[in-house]
Amino acid sequence: MLPLPGNRSTLVWSTTPSNAALLKSLPTQDFIALVNAAFRLSPVDLQFMHTMSSGHEDELAWRLQHTHFDAQAIPQTVIGVQEGTVASFPLKMRHADTYIGERVALVGDAAHTVHPLAGQGLNQGQGDVESLAKTIDYAVSHGQDIGARMSLESYTSERYVANHIMLGVVDKLHKLYSVESGPLVPLRSWGLSAVNALGPLKGFFMQQAAGSGTKIF
Repeated sequence: MLPLPGNRSTLVWSTTPSNAALLKSLPTQDFIALVNAAFRLSPVDLQFMHTMSSGHEDELAWRLQHTHFDAQAIPQTVIGVQEGTVASFPLKMRHADTYIGERVALVGDAAHTVHPLAGQGLNQGQGDVESLAKTIDYAVSHGQDIGARMSLESYTSERYVANHIMLGVVDKLHKLYSVESGPLVPLRSWGLSAVNALGPLKGFFMQQAAGSGTKIF
């Protein structure tokens, strides 16, 4: 859930096709109840609520009486949804074989798509634009044809490997957090706690997520 101006937020909920179909079919108040439940209830409680066709608002109110959670660690309670904004689309990780052709350069989602985790798709696209603009500026200042493959080669060599690494990391995180039971659950929590405790490693990951890490050529 990403905050917007005016006491509003935008929500990305990565879930299964069947759950997505249920969410889109629900009345507004039941949809809101499931969103709030996802941040507050246990996976078992949430899984049960996904089997219900109605009554989610009352079910959440009852379950919250018996559930303890840290109110400081989760978003504020959702109280409304803008009409006509609940939609779904399939999630895919895709990466073009190359970013350039003769008089063609791909950037952003035209070059790569990834699961919507931490806004990395936007960061990657902005990094592409910055790199392509730098490449074109160099070509113009040196009298080169800006549409020639040779002129565009530095763009693809700078961005392709960097994007490929980020795509792989985000995809593995998506798979890791899709597991709801078993030994992976405590292990992933331990791993994130270890990263958080190691200042330099935490700083590196934050730089990469912000799109300000070391360029890879």
